[in-house]
Amino acid sequence: MTLLDDHDGAVAPIVHAYLVQRFPAAGPITDETPLLEGGIIDSLGFLELMTFLSERFDIALDDTHFEPDNISTPAALVRFVEAHAADVR
Repeated sequence: MTLLDDHDGAVAPIVHAYLVQRFPAAGPITDETPLLEGGIIDSLGFLELMTFLSERFDIALDDTHFEPDNISTPAALVRFVEAHAADVR
C-alpha cells in the first residue's frame, strides 16, 4: 500500500500525496498553491494528473473536465474530484 492508497476515502490527502510524490521539486504544497500559474504543473503534468484522478477516483473524463480551473490549486482539485467521482474510496 502506498501513500496514495492509505487515506480511508479522504480525497485531500490523496491529492496532496500525489502532488508531493509527482512534483517533488515544487517544495511545500498547500491547499492554495497555484499549480499552473506557479509553474508546478505543465501540460504533460496536467494530463498525467487528470489520468491519475480518473483512474484513482473512477472519474469518466470528457473534454469539459480539461479546464485549468479544475487544477488551479490543490483545493480546486479536491473540489473537482468530490464533484465528479463516481466512488470516492
